[in-house]
Amino acid sequence: MMQTKTLKVVGQNTMHCGGCESTVQFTLRQLPGIEQVKANYQTQVIRLTFDAQAVTLEQVRQTLNGMGYQVEETNDA
Repeated sequence: MMQTKTLKVVGQNTMHCGGCESTVQFTLRQLPGIEQVKANYQTQVIRLTFDAQAVTLEQVRQTLNGMGYQVEETNDA
């Protein structure tokens, strides 16, 4: 079952540049079930489409946490 979620980086550690975007996108694409990832350092928004049966939002959150990014789900379209 495919889902699309929008996460926002919060807290002290933020994405500072295009390199941060690329690292986030590359790392999340390594997770099973991740279909699409788009990170934007200017808005601190990460949009992802994933197979909820292969990966959970919590696993995505933990992966980002391991990279130093604290995120929360947002309802922005």
